[in-house]
Amino acid sequence: MAEKGKNTESDTREFDQNPYTPDTCKPEDVVRLFYTHNVPILPVISRRGTLIGVLRKEDVISELSDIERAETLKIDRFITGLAKKMTLDDLLPYGTIREFIVISIFGEVEGTWPRMKLFNASESGNTGAEERSESDLSSQKEEQILEWMIYLILEHIPRPLYAVNQKGGTIFYNSHFEDIYTEIFRKEVDHSMVEKSIKDSDRNELLSENGSEDLYFYNTDLRLYYEKVPLMSGGKSVGFLLFCNREKASAGSGIQGLDMRGKSLGETMESLERQIIVSAIKRNGSLGKTAQELKISRKTLSTRIQKYGIDTGKE
Repeated sequence: MAEKGKNTESDTREFDQNPYTPDTCKPEDVVRLFYTHNVPILPVISRRGTLIGVLRKEDVISELSDIERAETLKIDRFITGLAKKMTLDDLLPYGTIREFIVISIFGEVEGTWPRMKLFNASESGNTGAEERSESDLSSQKEEQILEWMIYLILEHIPRPLYAVNQKGGTIFYNSHFEDIYTEIFRKEVDHSMVEKSIKDSDRNELLSENGSEDLYFYNTDLRLYYEKVPLMSGGKSVGFLLFCNREKASAGSGIQGLDMRGKSLGETMESLERQIIVSAIKRNGSLGKTAQELKISRKTLSTRIQKYGIDTGKE
């Protein structure tokens, strides 16, 4: 499943598992990475690829020596508490290492960075800025939580989704699209093939339904019908989200329980988010259990409840 600028591949983001699951990795798993990859440091980056700090092997091992304390810490607190800001001078002793394994604040491996990328990131983050404040770390964590919420919402839409930017480059696709693509072509999703096919007007038939103002398309390569919903940011369209289907779309098709007519993607996602929260509150009966199920903090849940005007007593 795939969260573009100049480089298509670098902007294609895959979610093989829940990107916000603090219980997936433990502090000891971080130690294992040091030994498995034979590295003395592990850069920690945000989901947007920003350098948060650097973990040193000796600091992690020292922290784990206090077993009782280490066992009570969530992985994100453990990592952000130890991730240090390092200057270029600090990193130069590690210059013999060509590539560094990079991880998220939840201990998940996010790929590798060549040494020059790490050096440049340390320099760009050293333009007179002081030591990272608690609010900076909180902001980074909140961004990742929001990204997980977006993923959670999109995965709850029971239709294959494929998002592209204004240039037609892949931004995201969900598991339903991956399943239907694999069923049709018997192979993993080929981003370049999908992008090329969607851009080609000769391969996309414009269709409409009697009695409906909605328009949809049929892609002859993918053998899929789809609707196009604008991706909005700052009041401007930055791309499109394709709602796909194997069968011909019918008038009034949409998401069960929601009226999508005239709504932007942002408005639709907010409606979905509210629906998911309300359903979770009804199932759990308490905000604590609801926050736990949605894998967000109680504070984040309370903020959402206030934002959407949810009456928890009534719901």
